[in-house]
Amino acid sequence: MPNGTEAVGFKKKLWQLPVTQPPTAEEILLCRELQCDQIIARLLVARSLNHVDLAREFLDPRLTRLHGPELLHGVTTAADIIARAIGERQRMVLFGDYDVDGITGTAMLWRMLKTAGADVRYYIPHRVEEGYGMSVPAVERIAADGCDLLISIDCGITALEPVARARSLGLKVIVSDHHAPGAALPEAQAIIHPLLGEPAYPNPHLCGAGVAFKLAWATANRLHGSPPLPTTYRNLLMEFLALVALATIADVVPLMGENRILVKHGLAQIQRSEFVGIQALIAAAGFEDRKIDGTAVGFFLAPRLNAAGRMDHAALAVELLTTPDQARAAEIARFLEKQNTQRQATERKIAESATAQVKAMVDLPAGLVVWQQGWHAGVVGIVASRLVDAFHRPAFVLATDGQVAGGSARSIPGLDLHLAIEACRDLLISGGGHAAAGGVRLAHENLDLFRERFCAYVRQHMPANAFVPSMAVDGWMEPRQLTPELVEWLEKMAPFGHGNPRPRFALREARIQAPPRRVGAGGAHLQLQLNADGILSHAIGFRMGTLGESLYAGLMVDLVFEPKISEYQGRRRIEMHLLDAARSDRQAFQATAPLCA
Repeated sequence: MPNGTEAVGFKKKLWQLPVTQPPTAEEILLCRELQCDQIIARLLVARSLNHVDLAREFLDPRLTRLHGPELLHGVTTAADIIARAIGERQRMVLFGDYDVDGITGTAMLWRMLKTAGADVRYYIPHRVEEGYGMSVPAVERIAADGCDLLISIDCGITALEPVARARSLGLKVIVSDHHAPGAALPEAQAIIHPLLGEPAYPNPHLCGAGVAFKLAWATANRLHGSPPLPTTYRNLLMEFLALVALATIADVVPLMGENRILVKHGLAQIQRSEFVGIQALIAAAGFEDRKIDGTAVGFFLAPRLNAAGRMDHAALAVELLTTPDQARAAEIARFLEKQNTQRQATERKIAESATAQVKAMVDLPAGLVVWQQGWHAGVVGIVASRLVDAFHRPAFVLATDGQVAGGSARSIPGLDLHLAIEACRDLLISGGGHAAAGGVRLAHENLDLFRERFCAYVRQHMPANAFVPSMAVDGWMEPRQLTPELVEWLEKMAPFGHGNPRPRFALREARIQAPPRRVGAGGAHLQLQLNADGILSHAIGFRMGTLGESLYAGLMVDLVFEPKISEYQGRRRIEMHLLDAARSDRQAFQATAPLCA
């Protein structure tokens, strides 16, 4: 054994596995009716797909199962207002948020209204100079430039004062949003929201662009009058699926039910989209000849769209998604590529500083609130995610100019950030969000009190064991079970993401067959050959290269991995994508009740 070798466990997370139990009657029925492996049946039941019809709908998400737009609260009224405005040549302004959700929703509705002959423009606030959402100064500028109808996209549900100001200036207002409503609603002519209305909309997790998609669909229905829609509108709505998929993945909403249908078909639409901006984005990210899946969107395409709002102005990303000019689209995409590179460098620098602040704290608090003058407000949300990953605490990262601080937060399972922000409302200039993410602005003098209040709220509402990093694992897998047929069945469960995580399994007592290899630029990744029960397997750990220093041929390890099919030079083989590892003589797991997604 090499000198200095320590117990392996690069993430030091507790692996949570379901209690081993015999197949249930539901699992046996699914195996028989679907002709699938018991592992697949167990995964389906864990996702509450415990009836054959539910499982079949999940495995075959058809567009015909989308909910009609008329079920969404306020959408029929809004479509009537928009149709009347088009007929009367009223000037419309779309007020969109500066993230991927707002950008794609704005581009979508702008395209639909332009196709219908509307006089329409869009307004995206500057992230740093104006902050999130509708504001009174922005509304006043829009009114001064000439506007009859103001439509918010992915914002506005808590904008009581800005909406009231718009109404006082003679504007009609439609609010379309998906963020959590406050105690009072804005006095708009129509409010479109999946959490409002009775009966409630069947999909409460629709993202902002999803709401905009439904509004565009309802508007097309209203303008045409009776089904079926003309080919122009039907083709446009199909193209919009690509934009909805980008937003649904980027906004990290649950990929179940209707969202799963939108993303499944939207990912396919991205590859064949006729929008020159989408193709330019794909080319700039280096995905022209690669499969576009949830990972490609979440880690490559969406960050480039977001880079516009984080480092410059998000209106540029809306232009990318609306321009018919191929040369202009390519120019914008190249610029966003540079902005994304700059964003990554800025993010790394702030993350180092923020992490140092946390490590300097005498005791690690229940919630993290860090701030510094000069931090770039456009990337603090990503840094908050990094702190959550590193310390498993809900985290606020704020940029301050010495008078006002503003920034973003990310949460951990079990803590609703929206409610936490509401508990600190009296200390804030503004703030809002949803369970997993949020943002605030407050006077610099209130920062210490805000930190104290937020940490007290977290301590009060979270059990102590919530701060122990853990990893949910779907179960142990025997080497003989890992077959190409099983992996192909697993891929039928895609797209994966929040609410439908990619299945992961644990492998017990695998021997490292040959010396580990570090591969990739700078040896960033780790390749392993494993022997478990006499069956050889290949594994790769992305960004785990340094773990190779603690591994050696002959060592017995337990692993958590995601099984995938790897294709290289025409050859296909099963590959384990490593997520965590521990020496087989160290307990790194616990049995839990059966896991639910």
